[in-house]
Amino acid sequence: MSRRRIARLARWVLLSMLLCCTRAEAGLMPERTRLVFSQGERELSLRLANTNPHAVVVQSWVDQGEGSQAPDTVQSALFVLPAVQRLSPQAISQVRVLYTGEPLPTDRESVFWLNLYEIPLLADAPQASAPRLLLGLNTQIKVFHRPPGLADPGPQWSDALHFRLQWQAGQWVLVCRNDSPYFASLASLRVSDGSRELVPRVTPDQMAPPYGEQAFVLPTDDAALPWQHPRLTFQLIDDSGRSSDHVRLLIPPNLP
Repeated sequence: MSRRRIARLARWVLLSMLLCCTRAEAGLMPERTRLVFSQGERELSLRLANTNPHAVVVQSWVDQGEGSQAPDTVQSALFVLPAVQRLSPQAISQVRVLYTGEPLPTDRESVFWLNLYEIPLLADAPQASAPRLLLGLNTQIKVFHRPPGLADPGPQWSDALHFRLQWQAGQWVLVCRNDSPYFASLASLRVSDGSRELVPRVTPDQMAPPYGEQAFVLPTDDAALPWQHPRLTFQLIDDSGRSSDHVRLLIPPNLP
């Protein structure tokens, strides 16, 4: 074996050892899971707590949820101050999210994502007996803009959500039609039918857009079995991040 191949193998072994010791636990804790601009608000604040035993640098920006663009290249109707800050261990700080006034839809909500990217400061990190690879971690929070004149959703607004089972591209999907002007944030979707229970694949946003539809893919193991009495249970998440339980009976679809 050549020296070059031995050196390359040694690098791979070292990298594998480091990855086995990797810790990927977010220590930056925001006080809320979502922000809502309503009734003409132009600024919202969000408190952050650094629960790490070491200091971190936090870079904050708002985008459309892409996660692939550099923060300084993102074009958004919202921006964050401060864009970069240092938090000592166990420190509490805050960020301000401001609306630029850029025109947004006036008949429905718009959604953005607040990114909180924490970078550990190695000089402040505690010493460990085993090697560790400290990673930067990104926490994303939904930010909704509710235009002036659009009231907050009432307790019965979930009645505007309609569900159906549908065969699409060789697989069963659960389709949610949202006839409301609000984004419907869904959780714990579960379709049961007799002895079988199907849980849709989790999507990053898990939302049905205003006046639109969102399809959630179901497992295909039982695709050939007929539907008898399908029943849907799900949770709907409100402005404060609390969830409410809901049950819907679905119309049995025909087999493809």
